[in-house]
Amino acid sequence: MMRTIKFWMLFISIVVLLSIGWEAPMAPLVEFGKIYTRDNIVLVSELTYGIRFLDVTNPSAPLDLGRLDIKGNHDMALVATNNGATIHLYADSYSHLIVYNVSDPRHPVVVDTVFNIFQNSYQQGWGDPRPAPIMPTTNFIGGARGCSSCNDGEFVTTADSPAGQYDTRTSNGTGGSMARFAVVDNYLYCIDYNQLYVFDVTTPTTPRYLNKINIGWGIETLFPYENYLFIGGQNGMVIYSRNNPRNPQYVSTFTHARACDPVVVEDTLAYITLRGNKRCGQVVSALHVVNIKNLMKPSLLVSYPLPQPMGLAVRDRIAYVCDDSSGLVILNTEDVYDIKELSRVSGNKGYDAINTGWLLVVSSRTNVSFYNVSNPSSPVFLGRYGFLVTDRKLAESSP
Repeated sequence: MMRTIKFWMLFISIVVLLSIGWEAPMAPLVEFGKIYTRDNIVLVSELTYGIRFLDVTNPSAPLDLGRLDIKGNHDMALVATNNGATIHLYADSYSHLIVYNVSDPRHPVVVDTVFNIFQNSYQQGWGDPRPAPIMPTTNFIGGARGCSSCNDGEFVTTADSPAGQYDTRTSNGTGGSMARFAVVDNYLYCIDYNQLYVFDVTTPTTPRYLNKINIGWGIETLFPYENYLFIGGQNGMVIYSRNNPRNPQYVSTFTHARACDPVVVEDTLAYITLRGNKRCGQVVSALHVVNIKNLMKPSLLVSYPLPQPMGLAVRDRIAYVCDDSSGLVILNTEDVYDIKELSRVSGNKGYDAINTGWLLVVSSRTNVSFYNVSNPSSPVFLGRYGFLVTDRKLAESSP
């Protein structure tokens, strides 16, 4: 009798599972973050896990070169030497700064580490608020692993197997508007929650820490333009002069309502996106265009409402604004008092953008998309690199 009951209980359980479906445990989800371009290579930060290298020689079919595993990573910058033949990558790993030789993106080599240099990290509450669980490595640049004095900030490297970006339209490459790292001349500038760090990278393999400057609470993005550093924060835009590049000096502040923002600059205009949410503290969401002709007294020219603007790129007064609710918005700001929407690409929530000329690179949480923007009024979708999304809720909210 007991055996009969157990049999029928097992049978009913199997029928129920077959009727509703059974799913294997989901793998941890990785999200895209910061982007960086150099020539035909796009670097994408996979938040807290590492940096993905994509070959976009043919943007209609981006080629995945693999991922460099760096725990706790969010930011990056490149330095090119020997006429572009030698490329070094600077990346954060929790509180550490790591240097890699990525001249061959398929075979990166770690060459130096500056330990415990950053006082505040994403894991301490700014930027991405999520913890960084240990994730099994998949589709990475495989082979021998190297580890330098690994601890809680352990990193693992593997080997063998115009504006809207800071205008290094130089051999060093181009960073996005959400960047916290920037290389200008022979100096690497980095920001955390309230500090600006200065490194001498004259010898790229051995960055030399020079200085740390207190900027103030809530700084988020770093954009170098000409001889100045424009720092976006939750309370406004702060401008520093690089007349003494080893020790940048405060110039002025443009204050706005508390909101999260990046800033990019073209000519005498600064473009600031403000988005209001619970973390950012306000309901203000707009594109601010600021007159910086007099850097001592930046002044607001116009505020253009947008739902949830994020990162942006600007070239020839055309602003490419990523929006977390409506996709990509392309605006003509030739007349800042009469900003015109040229086009809108919906269906893919944007995070950041880089314009390299005719090619626009747009990142979201789950993919990187490529558009031909030779005619900004009619952007042409070329291709996309995306994750196999295992989180259905995220997939539904970020198509």
